[in-house]
Amino acid sequence: PQKRVSTERPPPIQAVIEAGVVPRLVEFVEDDSNPPLQFEAAWALTNIASGTSEQTKVVIDAGATSIFCRLLKSVDDDVREQAVWALGNIAGDSTTHRDHILHEQAMAPLLQVL
Repeated sequence: PQKRVSTERPPPIQAVIEAGVVPRLVEFVEDDSNPPLQFEAAWALTNIASGTSEQTKVVIDAGATSIFCRLLKSVDDDVREQAVWALGNIAGDSTTHRDHILHEQAMAPLLQVL
């Protein structure tokens, strides 16, 4: 699945959203007991957040941003790095989304990662 989402042009972001899996991906990202699954779910959400503003907002509305902020402190390097990418995609989409990330208090843990 990761290969299809990353190589298919355009990526099937809207199809993933319409399939209704975003809430389930957020559940997987929230689960610290399985870092490989957490990473894969974070990767998928990062790609969704790279889409249109409306698609990025789906990730925000699903509650992923606060989880990504928490994951900036993950003990798993891959999960932590994916959280940085996800927050970057969200913040880079618009000033409104950037301000949302700042409101979630992402700056301090983000600076610690860097």
